[in-house]
Amino acid sequence: MEKLRDLGRAALLCLIGGSADAIAYLRFGTFVGAMSGNTVLLGIDLAGGRAERALYHAAIIAVFFAAIIATRTAVTFAVPRAVPLFLTAIMLAGSQFIPGPWGAALSAAALGMQTSAVLRIGGVSINTVFVTGDLVRLGMAVPLAAAPEHRNRMLFLGAAWTAYAAGAVGGAAALKLIAYPMAVPAVLALIAAVVER
Repeated sequence: MEKLRDLGRAALLCLIGGSADAIAYLRFGTFVGAMSGNTVLLGIDLAGGRAERALYHAAIIAVFFAAIIATRTAVTFAVPRAVPLFLTAIMLAGSQFIPGPWGAALSAAALGMQTSAVLRIGGVSINTVFVTGDLVRLGMAVPLAAAPEHRNRMLFLGAAWTAYAAGAVGGAAALKLIAYPMAVPAVLALIAAVVER
């Protein structure tokens, strides 16, 4: 039962990451959780001589990074993990009403908080707002699948990737179907904060 609950927590957090990233990319032309993508976009902008766009992507990366530092510091000093998840919900919801780069920056700070608040679920290290590291760890576990701990890792990391992809589908659909699509990951983050409590 506990494993099922932990899988649900992992999936919920990855749904938030995937949906917010899809919405932000389609709306703002940047990722708010996938900093690998923003680093590539920054490089493309620099190579193309687009200084303003390069500064935009660099600022999103810096905001995400600063939110990680602030959240990790707070959690280290015994702030409950539910607090940054609750703030993630508020920030994602609020980003909907802030135009352009500032809305993207607020969303990036929210996802930086989320990824730093919850580092392990079910004994497995999981990234919940980007999946490159999860795919690497999943691939490394496959050849060792005979051992129970590696099967557990495969289960959690496979669920994380699947939920992130499903979140991206949901986020892209929300952008077309509702006036305030960031409400989707915001409500999911609120649920995650309650569950984490």
